[in-house]
Amino acid sequence: MGPLYRALVGEAQHDPMVAAALTERFIRPQADRTVARLRSAQQQGQISPDFDLDVAMAILSGPLYFQFLITQEPLTHEYVDRVLEALLVGLTPRS
Repeated sequence: MGPLYRALVGEAQHDPMVAAALTERFIRPQADRTVARLRSAQQQGQISPDFDLDVAMAILSGPLYFQFLITQEPLTHEYVDRVLEALLVGLTPRS
């Protein structure tokens, strides 16, 4: 699926219809699920109450897209865990 998704992202840069379809079908649903999970953690006190969850989503997805699209290195569980740990340390409420 990786090469197909990369091709779609590439084509989306030049075709607004492909960009809209990619966003509607893949990007927005994943972003919505991620923000919902972050919101749940925020409501449980696991994430600082004043942290912008849309920014958290952008911070989380940026390194993953960079790894996947730019360097084309594999998105391993270890890499995703490292990104999550780095992000969540910044989101943790300060005492």
